[in-house]
Amino acid sequence: MPQSGSPSIPHPLPTWLFASLLAVLVWAPLPFGSNREWAGAGLAVATSALCAASLQYLIFRPGHWQTAGVRAGSVALLLLVLVQCWTALQLLPLPRELVAMLSPQAFAWHIREGGLPLSLDVSATRYRLLIGIAVTQVFFLTLLLVTTRQRVNLLLGALVFSGTLQASYGVLMTLSGVELGFFVEKYAGRGVATGTFVNRNHLAGYLVLCLAAGTGLLLAQLSPYRRQSWRDRLRGWLELAMSNKFRLRIFLALMVVALVLTRSRMGNVAFFCALVFAATLTLVAGRRFSWGVALFLVSLLVVDLWILGTWFGLDKVVERLETLESRPIAEDARYWLDVYTLVMLRDFWATGIGAGAFPSVFPNYQGSALKGYYEYAHNDYLQIAAELGVAVLLMLASVVLMAARQAFGALKSGSRLVRGIGFTVLMAIGWAILHSSTDFNLYIPAVAVTFSAILALAFTTKSELLLTRA
Repeated sequence: MPQSGSPSIPHPLPTWLFASLLAVLVWAPLPFGSNREWAGAGLAVATSALCAASLQYLIFRPGHWQTAGVRAGSVALLLLVLVQCWTALQLLPLPRELVAMLSPQAFAWHIREGGLPLSLDVSATRYRLLIGIAVTQVFFLTLLLVTTRQRVNLLLGALVFSGTLQASYGVLMTLSGVELGFFVEKYAGRGVATGTFVNRNHLAGYLVLCLAAGTGLLLAQLSPYRRQSWRDRLRGWLELAMSNKFRLRIFLALMVVALVLTRSRMGNVAFFCALVFAATLTLVAGRRFSWGVALFLVSLLVVDLWILGTWFGLDKVVERLETLESRPIAEDARYWLDVYTLVMLRDFWATGIGAGAFPSVFPNYQGSALKGYYEYAHNDYLQIAAELGVAVLLMLASVVLMAARQAFGALKSGSRLVRGIGFTVLMAIGWAILHSSTDFNLYIPAVAVTFSAILALAFTTKSELLLTRA
C-alpha cells in the first residue's frame, strides 16, 4: 500500500495491450528487419493501432497517465515527438523566401513553382516519418505499459526469445549451407549469419541488444546470499543446472555464437566493449563491491571467449580486424563516405536535406575516390545530422543521455531487477555509441524500435512497484 500523501499507483492497462507490444517487438525483425517499405509501413500501422487502443483507455481512465515511467520519461518523449514534428515540417510547402533563408542550398536546387518543402526527396521523407512515429510510439507504449515487475521480466524475456530465434536461424543457415533469409534465397551476406535480416551487421546489432536484455535479466536473478560451505555451494550449482538461469545462459551463449558467425567486425567489438562498459559502471555504482557480480560478469567474457575461440572461429573475426588495420585509410569506403557526407552536412547543417533523402542527394557530393551507389552513410551520426540537421541530432543525443542518467542511478538501487534494467540500458547505449559510428543500424526499423523500448525501460525504474528490494 502506498504511504499517506504519496501518489497512488494506477492499475496497469489491460494485459492484451502489453502482449500486443511484445508481439510487435518480436515480429519487427522477422521480415528483413522491417527494412522494406511494406514491412515498415505495417510496423507503423501496428504501433499506431496500439497507441489508439491505449488512448481509448486513457480517455476514460486519466489516472493511467500518471505512471512513474511516463512522468520520468516525459521530457525524453517530448523531444522524440518534436523530432517527428520537424520531419513533418520538412514535408510542408513553405514560402519560397522562408526556404531561401533557412536552407539556401535547398532553395537553389528546387525547380518547382509555388511553395517549397525543405526536403529534397518528399516521398522518402514521408516514409521515414512513418518509421520515426513508430519508434516514438514504442517508446511511449513502453513507458505506459511496463509498470510491474512481471511486465519488465516479460519484456526482457521477449527480447531474449527473439534474439535466440534469430541466432538459431542464422547459425542453422550458416552451418548447413542453406542460404535463406526471410523465406527467400539470400542475395547478400552469403556464407555468414544474417538471420532474417539482409545485412550481417544489422543482425549483429540486434543480437547485441537482445544480449543486453538477457544479461540484465540474468543479473537480476543472481542470488543475494553468499554460500559459506561447499555443501551449500554444491547444492547451489545443482539448482542452477536445473533452473531457468541455466537455460537463459545457454540462450545467451547461442546468441554470442551467432554474433561471431556474422563476421561483423564492429558488431563483435561493440558487443565486448559495451559489456565491459556496462560491467564497469555496475561495479563502480554499487554501494559496496560485490564479488558475486564481478565473478558473474567476468565469467560471461571468459566463457564466451573460450567457446568461440575453440569452436566457432573467433580467429576469423580477428583476421578481418587485422585486415582492416593493415589497409590504407584511402582504400576504406567508409572513410570516404564520412568525408563526402561531411561536405554535404556543411551545406545543410541547419535544416537537413530531408529524412531519408540521403540516397537522392549524396551522388551530388560523391567524389571519384568512392565508387558505387550508397543508400546510407554507414554513420548514423552524420546521416541524421545531414538529413535532419545538427539540432535534431543533439535532441536525440539528449534522449540517450537522459536514459543513461536514469540507468546509472538504477545501478545504485536496492532492487536486483532495477539494477538489471540499468545494466541492460547502459550496455545498449554503449553498443549504439560504437556501432553507430561505422554502420546504419538505427536506420533499420527493427533495431530502432528495439533500442527505443530499451531506452524507455530506464525511466520505468522510477516505479514504486519496481523499487522493492528483491
